[in-house]
Amino acid sequence: MLSISPLLAWFFTLVLLLLAARATARLAVSRLPGPDRNREISHAAMSFGMAGLLAPGLPRPPLVVSVTFFAALATWATFDWAQRGLARLRGRTVKSCAGTSSGGTHLLDPHHAIVSVAMVVMLLRPGMGTATAGPAMPGMAMGTSPGTAALLLLAYVWIAALILGFGMTRVLASTAASGETQTVLSSPATVYACELAMTVLTGLMLVT
Repeated sequence: MLSISPLLAWFFTLVLLLLAARATARLAVSRLPGPDRNREISHAAMSFGMAGLLAPGLPRPPLVVSVTFFAALATWATFDWAQRGLARLRGRTVKSCAGTSSGGTHLLDPHHAIVSVAMVVMLLRPGMGTATAGPAMPGMAMGTSPGTAALLLLAYVWIAALILGFGMTRVLASTAASGETQTVLSSPATVYACELAMTVLTGLMLVT
């Protein structure tokens, strides 16, 4: 069994809580259009849900509660993705889930749905319903080999992390070249950083 130290588990939990706090703050102080609002709701919900699984020393939610939560989040994110797809078919300009209208990131439009499905697959793996003797990432607490679905999702997650990291680098370079300043809460670079952090953590939780 691969486990992590309580200090590292608390670090990951703190990162997730900070991401959730940023998304919640933006929802509270900004009048966001539909796509942006849905994206921030996904950020907040997913961050809080993952933090509840990782926080050391706290009782884990029942497995059925966690699976239902992430399955509902996947369903809602799929519905949001379908709405964006229909809007594009009608000729409307729609932002991708990464918060930019550049063509490459449209590949990540279903990102929130896929990451939520990855969490469900990880939670449903054998051994998730049994208690472990130390702090461990949920996806690392089993001794069984990962199935095909888990491997495919793991490959997607790390490829998405590379795309998001590249996108964030381009945004930072473009912002530095133009000299424009934006608020930290709504900056595209911040949105990229949030997506990247949650994607990397999902990948770590899937690793066995």
